[in-house]
Amino acid sequence: MRWSVVLFAAVLGFAAGFVAAKQEQTAKPKTPMDEFLEKVLAEIDASGQQVVMEVWMGLQVLKEAVKAAPVPPAPMPELEAKMRSATERIGTATAVTLAQAFLAAFEKSTVEAPALDSFILDRLIQFFKVDAKWLLERRQKGWTWTSLTVGLGIAKAVGKPVDEVFAHYEKAKSWAKVAVELGLKPDALGNTLQGLFQP
Repeated sequence: MRWSVVLFAAVLGFAAGFVAAKQEQTAKPKTPMDEFLEKVLAEIDASGQQVVMEVWMGLQVLKEAVKAAPVPPAPMPELEAKMRSATERIGTATAVTLAQAFLAAFEKSTVEAPALDSFILDRLIQFFKVDAKWLLERRQKGWTWTSLTVGLGIAKAVGKPVDEVFAHYEKAKSWAKVAVELGLKPDALGNTLQGLFQP
């Protein structure tokens, strides 16, 4: 009986060790593309969460309108203003998130062809009139071209200093949230980025 327990424990230990060793061997190191996708998808998720929050808040306004609606129907200017505001916030958060997704799809090319980095750097410098050193420092800190472009676009669209907008992002961790809080209009980012990658 004692030998069978020892034999069983040895077999079990061997099997557990074999499985653990096999798992270590099969764990592949992250590729640059894996790292990029992980980072940019997390950024898009953060903005997507803001979209969800804005929709939820808009629904609360709608529920308030239903409760407060007079019978017979009559104008409710205060509630109508709240609804316009909620609609605008939802539109802004959604537009920023869509811009991030579009730019991220474009940025994937730079992961496979790093020579495109210089093209994007040049375009951002020319289009936003921003310092190359400032951009390169952020790239070295791990900022994606997507985040840099969205942040610069928001700053330009709302007329705020770039450093102020990026500091806001550092706290908010969501470009959609930054855009909503700074009062960006739904079409403003798209209009601001128009022609960015056209020479």
